[in-house]
Amino acid sequence: MVPGATDPTDASPGRCGQRRSSAIRASSLLAWLAGAFFMAPAAAQVSLPGTGFERQVVLELFTSQGCAACPPADAMLAQLAMREDVIALALHVDYWDYIGWADTFALPENTERQKRYARRNGHSTIYTPQVIINGADVIEGFRVMQVMNAIDLHRRSPAPIVLELSRAASGALEIRARRNDRANETPPVASRAAQDGGEGVFSARAHAAPDPNERLALHLIRYIPSASVDIESGENAGRRGEYHNIVTSWQKIATWDMRAPLEMSVQVEGTDPLVVVVQERGLGEIVAAARLR
Repeated sequence: MVPGATDPTDASPGRCGQRRSSAIRASSLLAWLAGAFFMAPAAAQVSLPGTGFERQVVLELFTSQGCAACPPADAMLAQLAMREDVIALALHVDYWDYIGWADTFALPENTERQKRYARRNGHSTIYTPQVIINGADVIEGFRVMQVMNAIDLHRRSPAPIVLELSRAASGALEIRARRNDRANETPPVASRAAQDGGEGVFSARAHAAPDPNERLALHLIRYIPSASVDIESGENAGRRGEYHNIVTSWQKIATWDMRAPLEMSVQVEGTDPLVVVVQERGLGEIVAAARLR
């Protein structure tokens, strides 16, 4: 069983004993990763913030303050949150709250989103930490290098959609989207599972331009850049959790058939950063994303 496995139909937690060994393995990998970020810029598998990229890659980390295996994955997300080519989002789930600590950022909507991904991909379990990249690649959150490899593959492929965001003087969010003609000149990226050897990675399908006969969904995400939490009970009792890019809302705001360029305005409140993603229906691939801090 993978770390923290649960039934996606009822989210009843399964065995948790394997998660501590996974956390130890992830800690050693993250120590290597930190060195790759800050000490070895020549490392081929890790791209530093600010380097050239074709598209921003959306990474969803399903995590919980009550999960013993999650702190290393949370630390990985902290590193990725600094990168301009990655929109790294932490979706805290509530199905480990029963262990003894209720996650202060958990949203039932996050748990439901993870269940929907599982059903779409034919999986019988959900778990933490779990990473989903661009809605397509599903990776166990402690497999740091496989996460990095998948990000690198996505970031080198032009997005099928050009998405632009701006703030109007009124405070409204202005959204513009159009087809990216240049993306049609680039062959689609093959299955990540095939390229990475398959272990710990599930790729929903090979990636290609969206079907013009299907509507795409536009989602508006708000998040808190960072927060600390003193965890007083449960598996991580005594730990001070450091969390980044914590999703506070994820709202579908429109659909688009791609027949003409899209222009729309959405009234937003507050100054928290926001993200807009364009995703194929049924929680398919995320074909474009943009962020305003």
